[in-house]
Parts: sequence; C-alpha cells; structure tokens
Amino acid sequence: MEKAGSLLGPVLRQLGIETGVRLEQMKREWHTLFDKPLSAHMSPGRLSEGELLLFVDSPIWIQQLTYYRKEITGKLARYGVKDVKFLLGRVTRPRQVPDAPAPLPPLSPEESEFVERLEQAAGNRELGRAVKAAAERSIRAKKKSGRAPLR
Repeated sequence: MEKAGSLLGPVLRQLGIETGVRLEQMKREWHTLFDKPLSAHMSPGRLSEGELLLFVDSPIWIQQLTYYRKEITGKLARYGVKDVKFLLGRVTRPRQVPDAPAPLPPLSPEESEFVERLEQAAGNRELGRAVKAAAERSIRAKKKSGRAPLR
C-alpha cells in the first residue's frame, strides 16, 4: 500500500498548488524549524521555483542571516527550497494561544436562593431562565474578582 504523501504530491502538482501547500506547511512549522533569535527575526514570505523570499525585520539581521544562508537553505530543503533571498519586511510572530480561563467559583446557598427568587420574579419562563443565567454569571464573576457579589 502506498503512503498518502506519495499519492498526494502528484495531485497537488497537477492542481498547481503544491508550492502553496509547502509554503503553508513551512509557515506553520516555522518557529520549530529555527531556534530563537533566528525565528524571531525572519519569516517566510513567498516560495517560487525553489526560491524562498524571507522577510527580515532589520538590515542588521539581513546581514547576519546572509552568513547562515547555506544552513537555512539546508533546513528548508524538505519544502522544496533551493535558495533563499532576504528582504526587509514585516516578520510574522507565532500566534499565542491564550490560557483557558479559570473556572468561576460556585454560588453559595444564599446566592442560589437569591437567583431563584429573581428567576421566579421574571414572570415568564424564557425571561426567567435568561435572568437566572445572567445573575449567576455576574455573581460568580464578581466573586472571582474579589468584589462582594451581594449586599
């Protein structure tokens, strides 16, 4: 049985998107390919006929990276890169994945009773559920921030 990659390559080539797929894969893996500070000062821009255009954030770094051209090209060979050119431009930074927010604290029995009374006072079931949900979130958020939720 053939690997999916060996079958996919010719299909991507026939569709004319092989280079674009390689470039996108390279961009996703960029900050794992090169250690800092290199990865922080350069990012891939365009790949055409084996030549990769690298955006670099300062002229000093362009000069510095020219000394590493061979090593950079070697690391990127698996993406079809045969040569690199450096151009002063905007370097994309890796996306920071925000930490999951801490869970909100539970309501005390008194707070639960208060929320139930609000729900009943709303008059209709749909409005009551909305009021209850909003009140619970508000009280729990205030407790989390250290402010007194009920007075």
